[in-house]
Amino acid sequence: MRHSSTRPQAAGFRGRSRQLLAGLFSIVLALPCLAQDTARSGPLYDELAGMDTALFEAAFVTCDAGKFRALFTEDAEFYHDKTGASFGEAVKTMKSCPRDNGVTRTLVPGSLEVYPMQGYGAVQMGRHVFAKKGEPGSEEAKFVHLWKREAGGWRLARVLSFDHRSAVAIAP
Repeated sequence: MRHSSTRPQAAGFRGRSRQLLAGLFSIVLALPCLAQDTARSGPLYDELAGMDTALFEAAFVTCDAGKFRALFTEDAEFYHDKTGASFGEAVKTMKSCPRDNGVTRTLVPGSLEVYPMQGYGAVQMGRHVFAKKGEPGSEEAKFVHLWKREAGGWRLARVLSFDHRSAVAIAP
C-alpha cells in the first residue's frame, strides 16, 4: 500500500516539474525578444529619440548654433567616412546651415535603436536620409551616437557617421 500511495505523488511532482521547466524554457526563449523590444521602445528610447530630434532640428531646421553646441560634451569626437575625424571645438561648431542650401535630414522610420551603457549613458544607432531640394536622388547613411547622461541631461560624446551612399542604390 505504501508503494502505491507514493507513486501518484511522484507522478504529480514530475508533472509539476515538467510544467515549471517548460515555463522557464519559454521565459528564456522570450528574453531576446524583450531585449529587441526595449531597443525600439520604452522610456530610454523615447528620451534618446527626443535627443535625436533636438540635435537635427538645431543642425538642419533652426540652425541654432547655441543649442547645437550645448548638445555636445567638451571632449566630443565625430568620425565621418567621407570627411574624416573632428575633435572638441570643431565638433561643436556649426560651419554652415544646411537648411540654407536646401538640405534636409530625415530619420529612416523604424531604424532607430537605443541601448543602455551602464554607468555612462546610452548608444543610439540608426539610418538617415539627406536630400537637397531641386536635386534628384538622396543619400542614406548609418550613424552611431554615444550619449552621456550628465547632471544637466543628455550630451553627445561620440558620433560615427558612415556608409554614405545613394539612397537609390540601397535595397529595401
